[in-house]
Amino acid sequence: MPSFHAVLSHTSFADVILPLAIPGTYTYAVPDELVSEVTMGKRVEVQFGRGKLYSGVVRDVHRNRPEGYEPREILSVIDAEPVVLPWQLQLWEWMAEYYACTLGELMLAALPARFKLTGETRITINPDFQEDHEGFREKEYLVAEALQHHAYMTLKDIKKLLGQKTVYPLIQKMLDQRMIHVYEELKDRYVPKKVGCVRLSEPYRSDPDQLESAFALVEKAPRQLEALLAFIQIGRSQAVIKRQDLVRMAGADSTVLRAMEKKGIVELYELEVSRLSEGDQSVAEAPPLSDQQKQALVEVHHAFQAGKPVLLHGVTGSGKTRVYMELIREALNRDEQVLYMVPEIALTAQLVNRLREVFGDAVGVYHSRINDNERIELWNAALNGKPMVMGARSSLFLPFRRLKLIIIDEEHDASYKQQDPAPRYNARDVGVYLANRLRANVVLGTATPSLESYFNCTKARYHLVEMTERYGQATLPDMQLVDMREELKKRTMQSHFTSVLLTAIETALEARKQIILFQNRRGFSPAIQCQTCGWQMECVNCDVTLTYHKYSRNMRCHYCAYSTGVPEACPACGVTPLTLRGFGTEKIEDELAIFFPKATIARMDLDTVRGKNAYATLIQRFAEGSIDILVGTQMVTKGLDFDNVSVVGVLSADHLLQFPDFRATERTFQLITQVAGRAGRKKDKGTVIIQAFNPTQPVLAEVLAGNYKAFFQREIAERQEFHYPPFCRLITLTLKHKNPNILDDGAKLLFHYIQESLGQYLLGPSVPPVPRVRNQYLMQMLFKLPNTLSVLKATKTQLRDAIRQMQSAKGLSGVRVNVDVDPS
Repeated sequence: MPSFHAVLSHTSFADVILPLAIPGTYTYAVPDELVSEVTMGKRVEVQFGRGKLYSGVVRDVHRNRPEGYEPREILSVIDAEPVVLPWQLQLWEWMAEYYACTLGELMLAALPARFKLTGETRITINPDFQEDHEGFREKEYLVAEALQHHAYMTLKDIKKLLGQKTVYPLIQKMLDQRMIHVYEELKDRYVPKKVGCVRLSEPYRSDPDQLESAFALVEKAPRQLEALLAFIQIGRSQAVIKRQDLVRMAGADSTVLRAMEKKGIVELYELEVSRLSEGDQSVAEAPPLSDQQKQALVEVHHAFQAGKPVLLHGVTGSGKTRVYMELIREALNRDEQVLYMVPEIALTAQLVNRLREVFGDAVGVYHSRINDNERIELWNAALNGKPMVMGARSSLFLPFRRLKLIIIDEEHDASYKQQDPAPRYNARDVGVYLANRLRANVVLGTATPSLESYFNCTKARYHLVEMTERYGQATLPDMQLVDMREELKKRTMQSHFTSVLLTAIETALEARKQIILFQNRRGFSPAIQCQTCGWQMECVNCDVTLTYHKYSRNMRCHYCAYSTGVPEACPACGVTPLTLRGFGTEKIEDELAIFFPKATIARMDLDTVRGKNAYATLIQRFAEGSIDILVGTQMVTKGLDFDNVSVVGVLSADHLLQFPDFRATERTFQLITQVAGRAGRKKDKGTVIIQAFNPTQPVLAEVLAGNYKAFFQREIAERQEFHYPPFCRLITLTLKHKNPNILDDGAKLLFHYIQESLGQYLLGPSVPPVPRVRNQYLMQMLFKLPNTLSVLKATKTQLRDAIRQMQSAKGLSGVRVNVDVDPS
């Protein structure tokens, strides 16, 4: 530590944001030798607490000595140039204030892992490190040699090894040179992106004249003959033949190709492609604009001139993406940057490919599943002017220098809302704020607008652009609502399938069409129950029933991932057997195999697409025609565009309406409409069958009619009557503690502090529908506030003070309080 007199001599100070959930910034003294290097947006190494070192971000540099204490010195400057831009720091500050969180929590959410070094950060050797590489210094080799004998080392270990106080700049240099990895990267190891391809086997590949004998091998197999002819045709224009292209042209599937592989005619192989350039570097022309798309563009430009956000409301299959492409092209021609936001990047593989076919290397992809090396590359690419980035909600934090267009696709999707940890922000709303801050244009697109966005159009805050027809020759599917009660009475119901749905599936399979079935519950059965005493198997950590998973033959909690075996008898009364209650996607998949034994059935839910490439592989198989029936949760409603889907079935519309949430009806309309839009997206008209026990629900009639305006008018009237958004602002407080008595004391004391000033807005405290999660008991308070920013800001200030008072009371410091502004 510097001496007291040395500290007094400092004339320059820096406010530093630390990667910790602590309020505000901390002021550090800038040593004279670092004055020219410490600037806003750079990372610096500082000590916080007893001996703990962190890399913080400089928020401001000034000459105001803090009062009441002597600041510690900044130990080192990590970056040669700022890694965070001024507008990003301003965005962090706005989000911290609006969403009632800390700047440290924003820093943790915004920066890649490699930018958040701490004294406990673990370092491991890069397995590709070459020891004879020239240009490395003695200390770098010393660290690398030590790491080759240890699984990992902390930064404290490395300081001890080198006998020096600061090592952050050295570690940063070694990271940049790919000598080492941050240990956390290994939790999600990089898996190369691969594309399924087809090529001729030898001797046909090197001697095309021998193809005559190959044709002789398939002359009695018409589908194989057609595939071989298609292969030759595609090969005239493409050096690399993708499996998907061949399947699309020949109408074959992977079974046909594997039969040809067994005959020695072709080879099926995987081609590794770059994630930043997706392999094929050629740029194709986008399809021509329809009259409807041209008119939409005229209206969008008119709104841009007026400085208003645009809500592009187009029915499924209307060609909204083509409108986005034209807006992107115009922005890139002006040398501007574009951010294209999607709710879940893992579910939009098709969209990424479509954009890269048109814009090539200009498109980068940023999301949580890429490893940290790729994350840093995209961060630096955005900083250096990468023309376009497609990403999930975290892409908002990238350091764009010329961002002038933000596209928020599927703006209604709940995935834009961050739940845990803080900051609990809505990326759609932040995107609109950011566009206003940077004077950029913003387009929100969807077939099923959120009520808040459509309401903003009625108040002229947003400009509404509508596309009411599907692109090309496609027509909206026929929709049919089937009464499950009537089918049960007539005894035509078989398991969870009505006779109408089974007939439609059978007809589609005979026509060699594909089917998508939607059930928004995964697992085999949501509960296992004793019919004698009513006992149900519950999670030991959470107050929820365990879900039976047949494939793994266990009971699993979908809140905390606890799992256990299936009991042979009821532990309460000893009766056997136990009864399965309800049904999920796994049970549907199982029973479909009984009804349609010749069909190829696959399932798309969280259990089947956990791997980094699992979703893309499943989508590729479905696109190739290898899968006849796809069963899935809400994943099947997003980002899918297939030519051959003729039937979509919603197995239980009632379940969607049974959630204790004022948005349940809105989400039901959105989910059913979105999944229905997967049917008949090309020339053939599709069929949508919705099964329900209560078909008289108004929202189902509105879905059948495709009448969003009628749905909006009815729903907005209910929201106004019961005082819900957009007619008020909501804040939810969730209190947590492992001891229910302490939690109860904390809730009572917090209620006491806020009752006088905020009691008129308060509902609660109350026990939520799931009162215990991960051994933490929960209590909730809901605030319904007038729709004014001044009241919202004052309320958050009062809540912050009240929470601090409650937690400072004896025995209540461990009561955690999560603040959720605008809960979804």
